Amino acid sequence: MHEMSVVSNIIKTALKTAEENKLKVIEKIKIVVGSQHHLAPDLMEYAFTFFSENTIAEGAKLIIEKIPVIMICLDCKKEFKVQNQVYICPECSSVQLNMKSGRELIIENIEGER
Repeated sequence: MHEMSVVSNIIKTALKTAEENKLKVIEKIKIVVGSQHHLAPDLMEYAFTFFSENTIAEGAKLIIEKIPVIMICLDCKKEFKVQNQVYICPECSSVQLNMKSGRELIIENIEGER
């Protein structure tokens, strides 16, 4: 379960950031996740509850913003959103593509109280 290791690292980073910023409670963590990671939000929520237990993040809200996979065709320059894992340009059928978005895995912000 890839979600467990990802969320474990998110919690570790959030707790370290909270300590550096003298937060006593973490209320909300917003993350941006590219669809290329294939992370299941419900499993991430479960892992978040598990790893935040008995920490200053216990009870915090995890907000997950999913970013679609966007490709740019290197042949015709068309930009398109990948649908159903089909990595072929819908304009010219090329497979010579460059990924513009979809690999993100970012902690966008952490909210809490001092």
